[in-house]
Amino acid sequence: MFRKLIVTAALTLGSTMVRAQETAWYGGLDLGGSHLSGLDLGSLDRNDTAFGFDLGYRVNRNFALEGAYTNLGKFRYSASAIDGDYRATALSLAAVGIMPLQANWSLYGKAGLAHSEAKINAPADASDSGNGVLLGAGVMYDINRNVYAKAGWDRYANVGGDATGKADIDVYTLGVGYRF
Repeated sequence: MFRKLIVTAALTLGSTMVRAQETAWYGGLDLGGSHLSGLDLGSLDRNDTAFGFDLGYRVNRNFALEGAYTNLGKFRYSASAIDGDYRATALSLAAVGIMPLQANWSLYGKAGLAHSEAKINAPADASDSGNGVLLGAGVMYDINRNVYAKAGWDRYANVGGDATGKADIDVYTLGVGYRF
């Protein structure tokens, strides 16, 4: 009887420790480039710098939920002697599927919703917000148990609205993160 109790306790403790290693809060910072498409504002610089941060919860080894803020960039345009900027940001919530590979490498894919805000400042100031789909994919490398690096691509669909014009923005980033 005592032996069964010890074995049961050891198995329970072991499975709890394994589960604790699989589940974790994490946060990360990303920096990269963005590319705007689907918007016609005359002569438009379609590339800029993007940056953001994310906070997520890894439910298990293969699935996480992630919220993020991303500054999608500032795109300069010129039309009929009017110069201006198209600026965009997004808040997103996504489900992340994770496929562990060998030697600390993982692939990930994500799908979710993004609430974006776009602003233009010429010929008149205007802003608009909307909701769209967020899709992404990338690769992660675990530097150690807590620190990871990643490279990824995210597509924000239907950024902006009628007042600013709708666009799709692709973001290509390198990032680092920490598991709490």
